[in-house]
Amino acid sequence: MSKPIPPIFISHGAPSLPLEDIPSRTFLKEMGVKYKKIKAVLCISSHWETIIPEVTTNTSPNTIHDFYGFPEELYQIKYWAPGSPSLAKNTYNLIENVGLECLKNPDRGLDHGSWIPMMLMFPKADVPVVQLSIQHHMDPVKHLNVGKAIKSLKNDGILIMGSGGAVHPLGYASFRIDTEPDQWAIDFEAWLTKTITNGDEDTLLNYRRSSPHPEKAHPYPDHFIPLLTVFGASDNSNGRLIHKSWYAGDLGMGAYIFDE
Repeated sequence: MSKPIPPIFISHGAPSLPLEDIPSRTFLKEMGVKYKKIKAVLCISSHWETIIPEVTTNTSPNTIHDFYGFPEELYQIKYWAPGSPSLAKNTYNLIENVGLECLKNPDRGLDHGSWIPMMLMFPKADVPVVQLSIQHHMDPVKHLNVGKAIKSLKNDGILIMGSGGAVHPLGYASFRIDTEPDQWAIDFEAWLTKTITNGDEDTLLNYRRSSPHPEKAHPYPDHFIPLLTVFGASDNSNGRLIHKSWYAGDLGMGAYIFDE
């Protein structure tokens, strides 16, 4: 058996990330070199919510520009990475085999939580990518269990990647370029890193009660939920911080890797 591909969670930040010379952009470009030998990516993006898990099955997913108010050049980008029906089928089967429901979606393209990090990591668009949705209920345990169901994919050359945000206070914080993060954001990020490093599943699942300032760090949990699926997909649960930076004050751009 080949060496497992360590799952990762990355923070994709603002849609303008490909245009900005900031540390998180450089980090993602470097990660593409680290993962250049993978077969495909299964991306759990914070920007695709469904009732039950769905996987994309199309061979040529289109580029979804699911944002507004950004530079026009972003809307001209087309990222034509191929899909992978075989990976979609395997993902579907693994989820169904543990008694969970799943659907195949032949029409869904790649939202910016997927294609923006992918275009930085794999600019040639030569790595197949399949998306796996998160659910409207935002139930931490259920998303962790989906991760446990698909964890064997990493033994088949597949990078399981959660794409969201370590600290994502949209709707709460007023973002300002070239400002320092507030103390509450720093405290939440420190708690998150400690919890992941310790592999503390119960604390992570109960983040609404166990973390400092969860109502500020994640007013809506969509950017936190992909982390739980990646955590579930790890074998020993202990992860480590591989990138730490801030954008526009309180937007935490942290990234974590598991199983190394």
